Amino acid sequence: MSFEKNTYLRALMAGAAAVGLLSGSAGAQEANGNENIVAYPPTFFEVYNPVTAFDMVRQVPGFSIEEGDNARGFGGTAGNVLIDGERPSTKSTSLSSVLRRIAIERVDRIELVRGSVAGMDMRGQTRVVNVVLLTGSNSSQTTWDITFTSEAKNVFFPTGEIVQTFKAWGADITLGLERNGHTARNLTTRERSNATGALSEQFDERNQRHFQKWQPYFSLARKFPNGDTLNLNAKYWNWTWRRNKTSEITVPGGSELVFDRFDFARADNAGDGGEIGGDFEHKLGDNRSIKFIFLQTNRLNEFDDIFETFDTNGFNNATRILSSEATNESILRSVFNWERDAKNSFEASIEGAYNWLKAGLDVSQDTGSGFQTIVLPVANTKVEEKRAEAAFSWIAKPLSNWTFETGMKYEISEISQSGDASNSQEFRFLKPSMDITWDRNERDQLRVGFRREVGQLNFQDFATSVNVTDNQTNVGNVELRPDTTWKVDFEFERKYGEKGVLILSGNHRWISDVRDQVPINLQFDAPGNIGSGKTWQVRAEARIPTDRIGLKDGILTLEGGFGDSSVTDPLTGLSRVQSFRVDDFFSIDFRQELTDWKMAWGFDYFKRSAFQAAFLFTQQTQSMGHGNLNIFAETTRWKGVTIKLSVDNVFNVQFQRDRTRFNGPRNLGLVSFSEVRRINRGQVFRINLRGTF
Repeated sequence: MSFEKNTYLRALMAGAAAVGLLSGSAGAQEANGNENIVAYPPTFFEVYNPVTAFDMVRQVPGFSIEEGDNARGFGGTAGNVLIDGERPSTKSTSLSSVLRRIAIERVDRIELVRGSVAGMDMRGQTRVVNVVLLTGSNSSQTTWDITFTSEAKNVFFPTGEIVQTFKAWGADITLGLERNGHTARNLTTRERSNATGALSEQFDERNQRHFQKWQPYFSLARKFPNGDTLNLNAKYWNWTWRRNKTSEITVPGGSELVFDRFDFARADNAGDGGEIGGDFEHKLGDNRSIKFIFLQTNRLNEFDDIFETFDTNGFNNATRILSSEATNESILRSVFNWERDAKNSFEASIEGAYNWLKAGLDVSQDTGSGFQTIVLPVANTKVEEKRAEAAFSWIAKPLSNWTFETGMKYEISEISQSGDASNSQEFRFLKPSMDITWDRNERDQLRVGFRREVGQLNFQDFATSVNVTDNQTNVGNVELRPDTTWKVDFEFERKYGEKGVLILSGNHRWISDVRDQVPINLQFDAPGNIGSGKTWQVRAEARIPTDRIGLKDGILTLEGGFGDSSVTDPLTGLSRVQSFRVDDFFSIDFRQELTDWKMAWGFDYFKRSAFQAAFLFTQQTQSMGHGNLNIFAETTRWKGVTIKLSVDNVFNVQFQRDRTRFNGPRNLGLVSFSEVRRINRGQVFRINLRGTF
């Protein structure tokens, strides 16, 4: 085991030991007599001065929001937050955004669901939060949030959101407008050395970026007297992204570096899109229901990038890249639920989807006589997917402290491609699953899961893209197929008092058709499948109340993990780690409420191990220095308004990439040059104001 892995392990063991020393006796609150549900009333969160449901959920002991994994289908990408026991009928809106739009005045309680529970849309997950809303309220509510952000000493850039909720036509209506964006600058140094290790070039870069996105949205939720429910939501977004980057390249000239050339890069990108979705649930008696879900999403994005080089003689060359992509996602899903009795419940579902991507790429180069088109394979293409899935699950509770959830999914899909390249593939997947939950006592719960998953394909991988800075072309791969994974998960949870918790977990995955980088005709790289592989990881999380050491109303959260991966390299035939995977990490989060002063303060720290990536002509390693520290202080001294001041990246952590370029394929080992890139992104200052009225 490496020194770094030993460091992560010692930190996790220290956290696990500390939680027992600093926490009190068990005090879980069961909801409706169900030991798998721990209910937290609004009074539990009062010390944190919440404004929205997001502020409440992030303080639930032993829970962190997960937006959803990379499995296929609407049913397979669900996150771990429910609203009144149901998933939001959207894919493009994050769970964090959904929660921020719910004022605390609308929340009846927050439920932490541990293990499978009938009547809730768990979808194979064994740990979710359910936000239960109040019913019968006719009052309107306005929630607002505005943030001023300064990155790397730039001017403060305003972003924010305003949300109005009210009652109309017997339904809860939400109208909102959101503005996101940033104005960011970073300084980058690249040092390039030749095959002998001698410095050959140095790049000093300044990169200025501006991003802005506007998004109005609407949602409607209605409960009918007979128990039926209707949810509708719609939104539109429009975004722009611009960049100006300058690079001064110097070369050794005697005892000092002398000017060689300037590189300029400009980007003017924009796009818009919209989504409409909803669901209708009809009660078929007291213990049966059927639900219909639909989702329609469309996007259109256009990109205009130009790269120019000037040397001591003036203009040298220029490259222009014009590209566009239009996407469509259409989903229909129906779900039948039957709670047969207190010990057995069943769910059956059918889902159909039609998705497509149209991509266009035009690359041209000017060496002094005007732009000439560079012909690349799979530059203009259309990818279509038709997919259907049937699923069945059974939740059984044979004993009061044992819960079993078994399931089976069957998927059939076809992916076809036309344009510069043509191909058609048909896939059939059987996806069994089983989750077992054992409540050893009021404090301890053990969860074990076993399932087969099918990864989600990124349609952009079927079309060619170009990275001018790294002189790398990724060709669209018409043979790309989903990876499939057999995985086993283990999780042990112990509660300490109302706020303390320790969670130990581990997983092992056996992957077929690992997605990585593959060589195409020994000319280009492409996203592709490179055979079978394995991954494993162990994790621990300790949430520790600090009252016993004199820090009243404080919570210290320690989390971390370490693991490894393996796959056979398609060029060398040797085993290596899978590209772009991060298995080792450690984080510390602390927050203390100073109730007498109506203030809170805290910090969080995150450190991860480096990750590696292997391409046809290059290999690289990326690391993040000594870790990232963020600090904050907030006050609720002025009634109805929370003011928060924060500084991110306090120590201006340096992100480093070590890249080696080879003459010919990487497996030949003929080094052309090596390059070290160091990025300083600077500190980020934020002033956040939020409230309700």
